[in-house]
Amino acid sequence: MKKVFYYLSSLLVLAGCSQETDFFPSNGTGDNAGFKFELTTDDNTTRTVTDDNFKTVFSEGDQVGLFVVKRADGDVSLKASGNYADNRKLTYSGGEWIIDREVTKPSNGEILDFYAYYPYVENADPTAIAYDATKSMCDLMMANTGDVDASSEVVKLIFSHQLSLIDTRISGGAASGVTVKSVKTKASFDLGKFGTDEVMTLSGTETADVKMSNVGKKHFRAYIPSQEVEGSQLLIEQGEKTQTYTPVNTGFKKGTAYQYNIVSKLVNIADLPNCYIVKPGEEVTFPVLKAYEVWRQVKFINDGNLRKDGPVGVELIWQDVKSLISKENLILNVDPTSDDLSTITVKTKPGVEGNALVAVTMGGDKTWVYHIWVTDFDPDSNVAEVDNNGDGNPDYIFMDRNLGALTSDVTNPRSVGMYYQGGNGTPYPGFTDKFPTDGAVITEIPLYDIDNNAVAITTGNIWNDNYGQGMRRHLTDPTLFITSSGEPYSWISQGAQFAEWASFWSDETTGEKGIFDPSPEGWMVPAYKNNLSPWNSFLSGSDPIIDPTTVYPVGGRMRFDGKFGNCDRVMLFSGTMDGLKTFAFDATNTWGQINNYSAGNALNVRCVKIQ
Repeated sequence: MKKVFYYLSSLLVLAGCSQETDFFPSNGTGDNAGFKFELTTDDNTTRTVTDDNFKTVFSEGDQVGLFVVKRADGDVSLKASGNYADNRKLTYSGGEWIIDREVTKPSNGEILDFYAYYPYVENADPTAIAYDATKSMCDLMMANTGDVDASSEVVKLIFSHQLSLIDTRISGGAASGVTVKSVKTKASFDLGKFGTDEVMTLSGTETADVKMSNVGKKHFRAYIPSQEVEGSQLLIEQGEKTQTYTPVNTGFKKGTAYQYNIVSKLVNIADLPNCYIVKPGEEVTFPVLKAYEVWRQVKFINDGNLRKDGPVGVELIWQDVKSLISKENLILNVDPTSDDLSTITVKTKPGVEGNALVAVTMGGDKTWVYHIWVTDFDPDSNVAEVDNNGDGNPDYIFMDRNLGALTSDVTNPRSVGMYYQGGNGTPYPGFTDKFPTDGAVITEIPLYDIDNNAVAITTGNIWNDNYGQGMRRHLTDPTLFITSSGEPYSWISQGAQFAEWASFWSDETTGEKGIFDPSPEGWMVPAYKNNLSPWNSFLSGSDPIIDPTTVYPVGGRMRFDGKFGNCDRVMLFSGTMDGLKTFAFDATNTWGQINNYSAGNALNVRCVKIQ
């Protein structure tokens, strides 16, 4: 049974008024040895899938149940079974309604009454069609046409919606789900009483919560039986945090849609970027909230506990250019009510481009880092649309340079940008004065602290398969490049699989940006679409936009042992992972392929715009 949606009228809550929403005509007909069928609604439209414009039509494959009663001996009631026709199935196919078993035309002088319901259910009892909003997501519709005799060629069935639709759209902040609180969810419908007030009977007085279905980005819907209700609320959810909204209506009428436009005050930590772009000589201010919420919400790190009690702090971990950020230009703005509401302001030196890593500390321990990308680059300029499956529609909008790069000129060493271990949000700089060379080690990359003293990336072998311990180790020591000497070549676990890995760079279920994605706001590491790589069109030879000979510098990889390798190749991570491995694009000047690289490797990243 399909999930189905409808709109009859809309209560515009924020505007404080009601507005009727009309249906538009869309009829289907089909040949039948006995009758043809035409299905419409009481306002000349029927639809089982509702789009954002609230227009409704039947869709291919929809199925309707049909009962027929013959008027004989004064008995014209619809019975649970033994009718002239019981639960015949009408299927919408190719613009026609096809019936599974024909309804034979009656003898001359005999009269038939037709009863129909949507959606079709096998073995349905038409006198007691059960609905439970906590278990179903369907648009129950009914129709009745009487006085049909042998001369009739077409049976017209005019459907009406029997439930109330609750439509909720969230703006502003985040919402991973919405729940309708404390409503009566169960009802029984008697198809034979369609058109009367007795068609629906609420099942008892008990109330329950209804989890609304997600039908789009921050867009949720649910169907409930019509009812009077006092104090019902909508609960907006994001992780373990909630926000309550109280509708102005005190009841839900049959065949009516109630639309609520709610501004969320909740935060999705994946929406808080790990990289901030700032122009030389300018400044950027950003919240420290993510440093707290990751520890609170990502339970495997520390069971929902912060790393350490103590005051919030800020520290420059490294900068790849001297004097890019000075002491007086790294400012912690402490909120007097709560440390997690504090912000950091970074002011940069005029005329100097580079990269820096800034850490939030709690009680002196580092807990989260932010990449400061100091560049005159406008990421929205010179973007490239890429169609990875050849259907003519762009699937990605690529930046014209690697994340952290200071030029798009691939002949310039500063075009290589940052390196990222698979699923890890912390950047590791490459050489800034020459292209990486096979065998060079990460510990030799020239870096500086806030006083311009030399700083070095260190290496240390992975400890064990405890990924919570591995993550804590990484978060509290962001200059550490965790190496490994055997499969799965991971920075977080020696175990072969990691069940919680999929949401690090992108959420596999929604395709949305993940918590550890290293990209700036509005951008993300490109995940697979259409079950294809972001670089699939290059491999098929159809898209010169991403030809590695012209737009990708050869950066090779930082191997899982901390040494550079494959430095004659373009190597880029995607956001799609498989356990402790990450799918990557690997190319030379003449060929390319998709490899599943162990996450212990560090590769470059080319961001795509969030659409």
